[in-house]
Amino acid sequence: MNEYKKNIKLLIKNKYREAKYHDKNFLNDFKNFREYFKKEIIRNPFQSNLNTKEDTTFLELKNYFEKKKYNQARIESFYKKFEVNFKLKSKYNKDLKLLTNKETCFQSYIYLGHLIVELKRIDIFQKLNIILKILDKLSVNKKNYKYYDVSLLLKLIKVEKKLINKILN
Repeated sequence: MNEYKKNIKLLIKNKYREAKYHDKNFLNDFKNFREYFKKEIIRNPFQSNLNTKEDTTFLELKNYFEKKKYNQARIESFYKKFEVNFKLKSKYNKDLKLLTNKETCFQSYIYLGHLIVELKRIDIFQKLNIILKILDKLSVNKKNYKYYDVSLLLKLIKVEKKLINKILN
């Protein structure tokens, strides 16, 4: 389990370049670590005491998710930003030009994962890839677990599992 976490930290640092997913131990470590991650987030009660009033990225993604009104182009733009930079910033302008260097709250990534599943122009492999990266990013730092909405995160883990099974079958 610690081996997977160490590998993921290295992969995140290198933005998943030169990743070796085909190692059998890596896949077993992945499964074990996801189970460990699920147990840990259930054990940590959710605390939403983060200051999200000035985090426009969080507010925008949350709004799309809650109202179920998807701006496909805008969500795809966030998807591309995350795919390239492996993080989102808390403020962008309407053209998604950077306005601040502060990273958005972690809950934004959970919303982004759920929104990407709803996109029609992104195929199953791209969806799985981004969800894997989001969950890896969220699982690395244990002291942030208390800031995750547990029910939404568990749903995202289920989506990940469904996509993996769909691809394997």
